[in-house]
Amino acid sequence: MILSSASTIERNHASGVWGRVALDALFRKTAKKHPDRIALVDEPNRATWTSGAARSLTYQEADQEISRLAGLFKALGLAPDSVIGLQLPNTTDAAVIILAALRAGLIVSPIPLVWRGREIADALSTVGAKAVITTDRLEGAAAADWMRDAAVEVFGLRYVLGLGDDLPDGLISLSTVLAEVGDEIPPADIVRGEKAADHLATLTWTVGASGRPLPVPRTHNHWVAAGLATMLESRIGDGARILLPYSMTGLAGLGCGLVPWLLAAGTLHLHHPENLSGMTRHATSVEADLVVVPGQLAASTAKRLTSPTTLAAVWQSGMERQGEPVSGHTVVDVTLIQEFAAIAQRREGASYVQTLPLGLSQGAGGISVAELKLDTPDGGASRGSGAASLLVRGAMVPECGWPGAPREDWPDAADGFLRTRLIGLGEAHCITHIDVNPFLGNSGLVGGVSLDLAALDALYREYEEIEDAAAFLTEDPVLGTRLYAALVRKSARPFDRTGFENYLADRKIGLQGRPAGFVEVDMIPRSDNGFVNRKALEVQLHEVRTAI
Repeated sequence: MILSSASTIERNHASGVWGRVALDALFRKTAKKHPDRIALVDEPNRATWTSGAARSLTYQEADQEISRLAGLFKALGLAPDSVIGLQLPNTTDAAVIILAALRAGLIVSPIPLVWRGREIADALSTVGAKAVITTDRLEGAAAADWMRDAAVEVFGLRYVLGLGDDLPDGLISLSTVLAEVGDEIPPADIVRGEKAADHLATLTWTVGASGRPLPVPRTHNHWVAAGLATMLESRIGDGARILLPYSMTGLAGLGCGLVPWLLAAGTLHLHHPENLSGMTRHATSVEADLVVVPGQLAASTAKRLTSPTTLAAVWQSGMERQGEPVSGHTVVDVTLIQEFAAIAQRREGASYVQTLPLGLSQGAGGISVAELKLDTPDGGASRGSGAASLLVRGAMVPECGWPGAPREDWPDAADGFLRTRLIGLGEAHCITHIDVNPFLGNSGLVGGVSLDLAALDALYREYEEIEDAAAFLTEDPVLGTRLYAALVRKSARPFDRTGFENYLADRKIGLQGRPAGFVEVDMIPRSDNGFVNRKALEVQLHEVRTAI
């Protein structure tokens, strides 16, 4: 399926960033050239947090698994351009399944791990998924149960497949199916010719103008451009060892981890984040060349690493980049512009890069993959151009929305630029600050997962003890941002937090929708037209903390 306009395809091919090589073709190339090179490695303690023993696969071994699984997808009747949903933790299985789906010509929609019944069902319905794959357990949670409950609400979903030995009724064991069909699965043999890389590869997730989850369609070429941004700025070489603690569900996990691995023909070490010491021990033990970390943890991670390493420090939209400088290591700051773009900037010296370039960003090797401007007459190029809506376009930026999603949720586009839900402050050809529009901040990210804040407002207000409520985000040193709730209670009785948690559980709300804390207020600050001023709530929380 090709959604990009002819003019967009022509412009991006002319830039030299887009080409003819799809993601699976990158993998095949390395498998042919370096069959015995280690491709994928599980975290050694994998069995403690999900099913299956830790594995290490060479490119040849992984290639065989990918081909067999791609053939199975075709045998099941999943036609090219069908959507397959995945909710999988960071394992070799997840990477193999993603590449197998792409080899079969499918469109992969990776679902955030913290989503539960309602969020999963809405996502799968929006993209018209024909199949979905999950795992039986993740840490102490029964992930397969969430998927089973969601699947019954999705019209047209044909297969609900699972990994692991403890799957509930209603899920088909993928390993059992593969064992039953044996080695007689014919190859997928999907041929798309010179335009293969212009076809859709994934549908990841952000939040739209209405605050609802919104699929973000990306082609193989979009992902190659995103991966190049991190790879070229980090200057990793052939065969690089990459440690990835982000799940492969969006720009952080795919764009900063999976795709750079494919481009570098390297070894991808999958990590399930539990604590900082565990991640740095893992990075040290595998002698990682590149470690992808939340921006706030870059300095702490660097202090624990025993040899010079390159860190890809991922910063969420609207987050202040602050903290201690990093010395002795190379740092590439990767600023996520929602789920639309990732701006990678190599630090010169130990200090932070405090600004983002306006206009076409010229990266390492002369490659330009993203262009930022402000919605001012001159695009924010003049000194002191002030705050304005942030616009973005480029070889990694999808211009068109998914046909099955509400059209009004996709950002306005003109000349290839998407109008994000962010505001930027311009100063002499650069952006000095990015923030969420305080009155349009119905979307947010926690740990890379999109949140629908307006929907959470309504959900919290329905609890019997609450007169009015609003969800808002505040900075967190580990996750980058954390969800809080401002509450106006109906009575003077102490707030029943346990009852509220049970209420959210009954509504099948995932962990990302459950507040880390609460602040009681007399009224929710709103504009004249009713928009919640979430920034004012964040300031109020800060004042409460300071007073304590």
